[in-house]
Amino acid sequence: MTLLPVLHRLFAALLICATAAAAAPFPTNMDLLVETVTSAIEEGLAQMSMPEDTGGAPLLVIPQSKHDANWMVDHLLAERLLGRGFNVTLDSTTKQLSHMRLSYRVLDLGVTGRSGLRGSHVDRQGRVTLALQLSDAASDVVHWQDEITRTLRDQVPKQRIELLQHDKFKFAKTELEEQTWGKFVEPVIVSTVLGGLIYLFFSNR
Repeated sequence: MTLLPVLHRLFAALLICATAAAAAPFPTNMDLLVETVTSAIEEGLAQMSMPEDTGGAPLLVIPQSKHDANWMVDHLLAERLLGRGFNVTLDSTTKQLSHMRLSYRVLDLGVTGRSGLRGSHVDRQGRVTLALQLSDAASDVVHWQDEITRTLRDQVPKQRIELLQHDKFKFAKTELEEQTWGKFVEPVIVSTVLGGLIYLFFSNR
């Protein structure tokens, strides 16, 4: 199987996901997540040790479970592995030709944002937890595995937050936490009531 056409299609999908970037000079949520996942992958691959007796057979990259972002991880893993000189395939039908298998699982992926009461900006955070496992494709013997968590933070104008979302993928929508007056008023009310009760208790003794 020729890998380059597959990578080109996946990369085109990434570009489509980032179309909102043209409307604002800020990274879209998808841009932020791509950077976050890339950072996690680079950290994991830096620790991975490949057995010497692979014979140059293609390394099979395959997900362990379904996730809406598997296409992204497929592309980024293949891209980084090719850059490190590995022969890579994403075609699971070639399993019998692959001595080694690099499987992954997206355990957590998303974007959160926090905004103040009158703040004009949103503190945004991209997060990912990715499990990686290198195993023998024939015997299932595990040679290496790791779980990597990475976060990246930035700040964007609150009025632009909708432009930076992605409607198609839920994981690329900002989970926005906005502070309200209730969070400040409620503790004050509780403290005032407790103070009054304590005063009445001691004043009636």
